[in-house]
Amino acid sequence: MNGRYFCFTIVVRVNQIEVAPGINLGVDERRENTVENLILYRNAIHDVIPDAKITIAFSHEALTDETENFRALRAKAREYHDLYGDDITYMLGAYFSAAYSPRAQINEHVDNAVSLLKSFMGDGYLPQSIVGGFVPADVVSHIASLGIRTVQGIIFSQYAVDNQDGDGSICYPYYPSKEHFCKPAQNDEDFIDVVMLDGWTVDFINATYAAGGGGVAFNSRMGCGPIETFKPFGEEKGSDIIVNTAAQMFEESYHLNGDFGFATAIWELCLIQKDGHHKMGIDGNTVKMLFQKLHARFPDMKVVTFGEFGDIFRRSHKNNDSFFYHFIHRSKNDFEVHKYTEIEWYMNKLFRLGFRKNLQTGEKLVIDFTDYTKHTHEPPDSDYSKGISNRFWSLMGDINQKGLRDQDRPIPFEQLSESQKALIETAENLYNVKIR
Repeated sequence: MNGRYFCFTIVVRVNQIEVAPGINLGVDERRENTVENLILYRNAIHDVIPDAKITIAFSHEALTDETENFRALRAKAREYHDLYGDDITYMLGAYFSAAYSPRAQINEHVDNAVSLLKSFMGDGYLPQSIVGGFVPADVVSHIASLGIRTVQGIIFSQYAVDNQDGDGSICYPYYPSKEHFCKPAQNDEDFIDVVMLDGWTVDFINATYAAGGGGVAFNSRMGCGPIETFKPFGEEKGSDIIVNTAAQMFEESYHLNGDFGFATAIWELCLIQKDGHHKMGIDGNTVKMLFQKLHARFPDMKVVTFGEFGDIFRRSHKNNDSFFYHFIHRSKNDFEVHKYTEIEWYMNKLFRLGFRKNLQTGEKLVIDFTDYTKHTHEPPDSDYSKGISNRFWSLMGDINQKGLRDQDRPIPFEQLSESQKALIETAENLYNVKIR
């Protein structure tokens, strides 16, 4: 597969954090999730890229709220599906359903949501994808049983941010393992027939940090998300950061991956309410400006739904055996502290291997080695009603990029163990590449 693909998603919700149907935390956002704001968003994108198709994901409360505004939002989404081919779907909880609810209960929420979608989209309607932030393997399997073949179910590198952790996956599409949603399936017995996608493309240098401590230059979520860009930097620089982050995939590593690039972002509808609680100070004109910059720099970029992109991947890759991702990134976001840093990644079904290079000294160290051939497991069920919440869903490998454990100390390639080097050699032979 080749080409530049950008997946853009708008989330429509009632409450900032919908733990489960009827259980809400955070801010009530009814005033900010309006049909007028949805029109501003969608018109801004269409004006720049008329053939763009986006994903519009409704929370459970947004699917069931019977006020005039939310009825109008659902009707407008149906209109956009018919007019532009947008995928109208469900957003699980508040991206963090696994931190609040048992797996069986999450499956029930998905079933209920699909039924609710049919109530206004039509009896034969089935969304192309489900948006979920972090989605446990058992839930992904259940979604597959419904005939839905794409899940946004990982947030690459997230750790100590918001309400759930999930570092350890690869950032490009793969089929997940039954053992852990962050792990690519290793064989037919381990295979879930769903394409797993990241939700937000992030700057690879920032991704090596945990959380957002130490100032804006160290925010681990810095990338294509608006909160980490527009809010601290304003419209011009914020949009430049987003475009430069997309350029990691569309320029820096595009040819390394066979003339293929994938970038993605999920934006909440409430964010363009200028006097909203997020205090973003942006509006529909900001969205239009961003897409103008993206289109000017990457005129062949295709804006597609999660589901359409998942189908494109499926046509090229029937399993995880054939993809091999390689990324090299140097900061373009004008943070002096990152000026002489280069991050390099190798990602395939067997492992992910990350390097950090000091461009002044030439020193190159391994900062991540996550062996996917090892057996692993996800944490037990959460249950908010019983006071049980598991936020730690990361797949921490032998060495993890966050550097939080003693074993995560960066090391020269030569200091990897013999078994780690043997696995790397296996990949070199399998994919006909040289890794160093």
